[in-house]
Amino acid sequence: MAGNLKTRADKVAAPRRGKRSATEKGWLPVALKSLHPERYAPCDLYRRLGVGQHVLFARRGLSFSRTDRQKLFAHGVSHLFIRQADAARYFRYVREILSSVVRDPATSPENKAATVHAACQDIMRQVFEEPRAVFVSQAHEVIAPTLDLITADDKATRCLVRLTAYDHSTYTHSANVGIFAAALSRIIFGKKADRDLERIGPGFFLHDLGKCRIPLEILNKPGPLDPGEWEVVKRHPGDGVKILEESGFLTDEARIIALQHHEKDDGSGYPHGLKGGDIHPLARICRLADVYEALTSKRPYHQRRSTYEALKLMKETILVDMDREFFDHFVRLFRS
Repeated sequence: MAGNLKTRADKVAAPRRGKRSATEKGWLPVALKSLHPERYAPCDLYRRLGVGQHVLFARRGLSFSRTDRQKLFAHGVSHLFIRQADAARYFRYVREILSSVVRDPATSPENKAATVHAACQDIMRQVFEEPRAVFVSQAHEVIAPTLDLITADDKATRCLVRLTAYDHSTYTHSANVGIFAAALSRIIFGKKADRDLERIGPGFFLHDLGKCRIPLEILNKPGPLDPGEWEVVKRHPGDGVKILEESGFLTDEARIIALQHHEKDDGSGYPHGLKGGDIHPLARICRLADVYEALTSKRPYHQRRSTYEALKLMKETILVDMDREFFDHFVRLFRS
């Protein structure tokens, strides 16, 4: 059983480049929680009425009030839409909002966490669908204040970790892994992580970027993968490195995390079959977070497990591939 679980944990869904699962080409959904009440609309905001049907809700530069947002929530609307051409303008606005919210002592830890998590979901959706330099750059802009929050506010970090349990859509996997891994790094490395997290953190969020080159029919296959399909999946660490290199954002840390996060102590991992001490601690942290997120997500190939069930399973059947000390620290993230 453990072997099957580890295999399927490696196969977390990610969108294929050029395929729009949430909206039509040319449009980008943005979370209402990312839009600060009482601030101006950063660009034209639209409501989606149906396939190919969008109606203007708020024009750029006009006030987007708390009342407007609450009315949308009351009608079951969690996202508005922007035109793809406005993505850069929107994510600059998100960076400004996040920086303001993270540093605002009057904002509750719960609201900080909700705003940060929604923004991470938005940018990870964008960067996986369009893994070009401009969007990787925007991802870094959004990730930076997220790491500031994890470094500066333990209460908000705990809220952020708890928040990951409520949404397991395709695009949130890398955001959740990034949050878990960054928070775990701070526990393991202490004050040193506070200094280094800005450099290390983006690698955690972008560790699976190469999966945008895997066909959806393989990523979402409900049954076992055949040998040819496995070979396709096993290419994604190297593909992720290539994408980051092409975009100009390949750091030493991002290379290590992308390439090694599926390696295992016994040498049965991929892509290089590294063993034991040859696997970098940052990759070990990412793999631990990656496996947990996969086990607690609802996927085509298994039902989601609770935090308790996932941690128990990892300790009893999967931990042989991981660092026990890191796992003990990881458990601390879920203690109130």
